[in-house]
Amino acid sequence: MAVPKTVLWDRDPHTAAKHNLLRKYLEPWAPILLSRHATITYAEGFSGPGVYSQGEPGSPVVALEAFAKALQHRSGRIRMVLVEGDERRESELRSQLDKAREHHSADVSRRLRVNTHYGECHPTLLEQLRLQGSLGKPLFVLLDSYGGPDIPFSLLQELGKHRSTEVMVTFQPAFLTRFGEANENHRRAGTPPSEAPSGTQCSISRRTRSSLSSATSTGRAFVEPASPTLFFEMVDEETMSST
Repeated sequence: MAVPKTVLWDRDPHTAAKHNLLRKYLEPWAPILLSRHATITYAEGFSGPGVYSQGEPGSPVVALEAFAKALQHRSGRIRMVLVEGDERRESELRSQLDKAREHHSADVSRRLRVNTHYGECHPTLLEQLRLQGSLGKPLFVLLDSYGGPDIPFSLLQELGKHRSTEVMVTFQPAFLTRFGEANENHRRAGTPPSEAPSGTQCSISRRTRSSLSSATSTGRAFVEPASPTLFFEMVDEETMSST
């Protein structure tokens, strides 16, 4: 997709599928982690304005609603660290989050701490996580640049040093296929079309396929703490949007 220029834009079906996946993951994640830890953290590096042009909630609001639901039944606190690189969108995001918090009890709002920050994803996100003492503690990070800048691998490496950190990275299929399209050697080293996962057009090397077998959580990106290896698992978004 093209990088949006306006404060708000239309939500496409792929985005709806991603939000559905995010909600289904966070709804059990939050209560499970709160049963073991006093404080957990959720962070986004490309938070957006928190709403789409037709009023659909953005990912920060989707996450906030999942966390408010969890806090109704669990003790503890949840931090939200939200970074946005467009000052207009960061202002709209604060407004949308304030509106969402109004629908929840004072106790839930008190234990759900929300911080928005204007700045580039990297290094702003890591700076804020360090300031709040979130690194090395239960942390879920969403990195979805919605067609914008590439996500620095150095950021993923730093996050991956901490075993208690989980990272969800989303990207367009062209991110994977462009290498195979441009170079015959890449195509030969990759997965034959007949072996490619259903619903994808990507070419995956045999080494990557072996690594994927150890990545057990659908739709997530994994940075192995002992090495700079990044594991990806493809998600059929049409299937996710219909479930």
